[in-house]
Amino acid sequence: MAWVKRNLTFVIIIAVGLIATGYCGYLLYQVVGANAAVSGDYSSTLQQLQSAQAATPPATKENIDAAKADQQRVQQFLVDFRKSFAPFPTAPKVDDRGFVEHLQLILRQFSLDATNSGVQLPPDYAFGFAQEKQKVSFSPECIGPWMQQLEEIRLILRILYTAKINYLTQIQRVPVCADDFSSGDDVLNTTSVSNQWGVVSPYKVTFRGFSTEVASVLAGFAGSTNCFLVKYLYVTPSREPLPQIIEVQQQPQMTYMPQPEYNPYSEGEGIRHGRGFRDRPQPRQPGEVLLAAPAAPTPPETILRETPLYVTIVVDAVNLKTPDR
Repeated sequence: MAWVKRNLTFVIIIAVGLIATGYCGYLLYQVVGANAAVSGDYSSTLQQLQSAQAATPPATKENIDAAKADQQRVQQFLVDFRKSFAPFPTAPKVDDRGFVEHLQLILRQFSLDATNSGVQLPPDYAFGFAQEKQKVSFSPECIGPWMQQLEEIRLILRILYTAKINYLTQIQRVPVCADDFSSGDDVLNTTSVSNQWGVVSPYKVTFRGFSTEVASVLAGFAGSTNCFLVKYLYVTPSREPLPQIIEVQQQPQMTYMPQPEYNPYSEGEGIRHGRGFRDRPQPRQPGEVLLAAPAAPTPPETILRETPLYVTIVVDAVNLKTPDR
């Protein structure tokens, strides 16, 4: 102890040196560990680069630019894909009274749109809601799905009306609750299909028209922003003739020849009988010559006459689920 007291300064210097040496050793250990990690990353990156260079096709600048262009095309395809699978309009939430008012209003709108488009309907047609049209009280679990079906039917009818079909025979939907199983011909003997991607609801539409209208209906479903998939198409000659358009034929107009021109001072009887007026038409007398209108040209002979068709279409309304649903 006496030696330590006599050499206290030396002892302190030795202690400080040992502490500094230990700290430097700790820093060296960290640097060596970081260097080893960097070396490992370098080796892994170098291996990936060598693998990329040896791959087919090689990772050249041209191939990288081509890969970026493909990525942009895929992104544009996804944008167009989402446009073709746009979700159906969300129906408002209503109670019993609100559903009754909404149903009456939208059924009247469907009938009015058919009249404006020249599409004929069965008398007092309810578009798949004949039973619900007569009721004022409903199960709470039925109102929401019915409202959504009305929105989907509205889009289907828009396609049919735009195609100018002649006569809408029937539109059938799938049952969505227990009350629908007593709806008779308004519902189909099937159900909606739901999975992780969306909900598929089939509809069956029957109408009468010609081949041009059938093609327009199919084009309307194919070009719709909402997803409609035509699953079944059956066409037969219609047993009921389409209503005939009565054309009003106009009678040919007869042209009378005017009276010849007379000089009132050349004949004594001209003034007495009032024949001195120039170019005054006189009532036709027996024996006068009439000029008939020229005869209409002979219409072309119809060799092939198209017959009306009875069309049955089963179409699926696909409503994709959003990520938050």
